[in-house]
Amino acid sequence: MMLGWLPVVTMIALVLNGFRLRGQLAWLPVLDDEQDGPHGRFRFVAAQGAELPERTRAAAEDWAQRQGLSVLDLVPRRLGVARALDLARAGLGKDFLATRLASAGGAGHALLVDADVAEREQLGEAAPDTVTTAGLTTRLKRLACTATDFAVAPGLGVIQETPAQRAERLRAERGLFRAVLPPLVCYAALVTCVVAQPILGLGALALFCLQPYLVFAGSPVRPADLHRHAALRLLRDPANWARTLAALWRTRVRGDRVAELRAAYAAELAQGTERFFEPRRADCPWCGGTALKPHVRCVDLVLNKPGRFTLERCADCGHVFQNPRLNLAGLDFYYRDCYDGEGARTAETAFSAGPAVYRRRAEMLVPFTTPRTWLDVGGGHGHFANLAREVWPETAFDGLDLGAGIEEAARRGWVDRGYRGQFPELVAELAGRYDVISMFHYLEHTREPFEELDAAAKVLSAGGFLLIEVPNPGSRYGRLLRTYWMPWFPPQHQHMMPRENLVRALTERGFTVVAQDRGRADQSMDLTMAVGLGLNRLARNPDQPWRPRPATWWRRVLFRAVLTAGVPLLVLAWVTDKLAHQVIKRGNGGNAYRLLAQRS
Repeated sequence: MMLGWLPVVTMIALVLNGFRLRGQLAWLPVLDDEQDGPHGRFRFVAAQGAELPERTRAAAEDWAQRQGLSVLDLVPRRLGVARALDLARAGLGKDFLATRLASAGGAGHALLVDADVAEREQLGEAAPDTVTTAGLTTRLKRLACTATDFAVAPGLGVIQETPAQRAERLRAERGLFRAVLPPLVCYAALVTCVVAQPILGLGALALFCLQPYLVFAGSPVRPADLHRHAALRLLRDPANWARTLAALWRTRVRGDRVAELRAAYAAELAQGTERFFEPRRADCPWCGGTALKPHVRCVDLVLNKPGRFTLERCADCGHVFQNPRLNLAGLDFYYRDCYDGEGARTAETAFSAGPAVYRRRAEMLVPFTTPRTWLDVGGGHGHFANLAREVWPETAFDGLDLGAGIEEAARRGWVDRGYRGQFPELVAELAGRYDVISMFHYLEHTREPFEELDAAAKVLSAGGFLLIEVPNPGSRYGRLLRTYWMPWFPPQHQHMMPRENLVRALTERGFTVVAQDRGRADQSMDLTMAVGLGLNRLARNPDQPWRPRPATWWRRVLFRAVLTAGVPLLVLAWVTDKLAHQVIKRGNGGNAYRLLAQRS
């Protein structure tokens, strides 16, 4: 019975997706090529083989100046169907300009770039290939997050993309797995439709072929191969994907880098992981109590690095902490390739996914003050500061972090100034400079939380505010999901403090808690992340350089197969989380809490 409805569902999905893709392209402005000549204020980056006439340069400069743009990606009007559809799927949309954390690959032909942005990106003089040019749009958007846009350039010639270039571009933009999975699902659905209901199945095939006409009807992008592509789509699409995957198999660029990392990790792991731990302590680091017992025994479910970890709970004050805790060498080992290196792309995606959360954090100050200077401690790459400017456009936002990400945040302009180092060690330099300090999911990572709070009290000006958000160790999900509750995040989270403990510690340091968000701070992701962590543990990415053996083709296939099979579970968990959040946000049992405290 289900298969009987599949052709109808498939046809509806094809139509809806066609309208969605059409909306991603239909808003694009078209440059007026009737201009006198270039103004010379901007620099142009044209890919190898791109034809960029002077009249197109002039039109682009005129449009950029009138719209106040620093970066403009130029899209050829006659761009081919396959490449244009990739562009529509890559994050393009009418809100791209105004969305600070939006990310989209470019058309890969030519860009107009403001001199300041070009200097910060250190653009060379040589013409890049089309893959590099497409990726440049993503990078430049971060440097000009509210001044980067797209426009159709009628005079710009089309560059033909090879299968190898397409594979490399898709891998850089979305990861090839995410790029390939939707068409594979579509092909599987179409084949099943024909087998289950031949007549309706043929209708679904016909609609699949005609879908490009729906996407490009009235569009400013008018592919030269539209009719040919539609007529041959049943053969052409699968063949193109096959060539793309074959090219990927032949060009294993990443393999050499992973091999080097694998050798380095193997040398470290040969010495064992026990050396990464300090001796177990017998008392609670928060209250000094000795009534300790194991709370959660766990492993690294995020990166799957080897090692076993124990979180203990103090029966006297409820504080949960890592015991034995990692030493400095251990912290270096387990943090490495999580937020940078091999994990940089995943971290960037994760931190860009929560703009609503960033705004809610910033808005917590609205009833109390108008910040002049704000220091975000543990600021990472500056995602919060970037979004918070929408709430507080006149505020100077600085950031502090131990990693190199904070220097990248300063280069992007997401923070006005970035400080790299340990917060307590920079107190003398920063004392009295700030009227707001924020610590979002930072305190649980620190070795000595009391020292961090002491530093905040010294750096804040009189009457200043300290805004803290941390996981809630009292969450019911934490008890239910145990090892698979994401906020335990071993081995990075070293301290998990109950809300009452943190309030008391702030009061002892001269702070008054003026506002609290408990249920409203919940991030509605407990079940989704638990399923994701379980799949990640089961699949074990074979390309991770700390895996004991080099990856083989069948291990890669197994890894992708497990993740694909888990998609329905992830969808079900996500829906359940969203429904549960409607109840949780009205109570006090969320997976996190926020405190706003004022220094006397």
